[in-house]
Amino acid sequence: MFLPQRSPGQDWLGVVVAIPEPWVTQLTELRLNLGDLQGSMVPAHITILPPTPFPSGERPEVIRHLREVAKHHRPFRLTLKGSGSFRPISPVAFLNLDHGARECESLADEVRTGPLNIEQRFPYHPHVTLAQGLEDPVLDLAEDIGDTFEASWIVPGFRLDKVDERGMYSTMALFDFEAATL
Repeated sequence: MFLPQRSPGQDWLGVVVAIPEPWVTQLTELRLNLGDLQGSMVPAHITILPPTPFPSGERPEVIRHLREVAKHHRPFRLTLKGSGSFRPISPVAFLNLDHGARECESLADEVRTGPLNIEQRFPYHPHVTLAQGLEDPVLDLAEDIGDTFEASWIVPGFRLDKVDERGMYSTMALFDFEAATL
């Protein structure tokens, strides 16, 4: 996992859509069985904002911003189906979002405004990582396995995570979508 440089007094903060049980456990076990030990510290999720350095003292501003973002969105169906890879740019095999990608993109666009309007390394592409940083045969296997995986659920909101220097994610705050359903 890439963690950008941070200065003293900064935390790495990330925004994610959680994957519920039983799929989060299945995907975590798959990642570990493929030899990607990062799976033990990073529960399977859909990244909205990757770990980004942010001043610790300004965390309340981030939380206020994310509460406001949650007010503009409503729960949506998300379906994981099919797989892909970012190779050769990045050694990552992932699950595709068959439904819900547009909603994740809209959420990411809004999250990445205000205090979180920070330049990112790559254009946004919603996905769930299956394996990262492994040899091509293992990434090929991850894609093959991913092609048979399917899961679907209603996304009720998102969360703010703090990421430590080892890459371990811990939840700081949950944000439920508040927009009225039509």
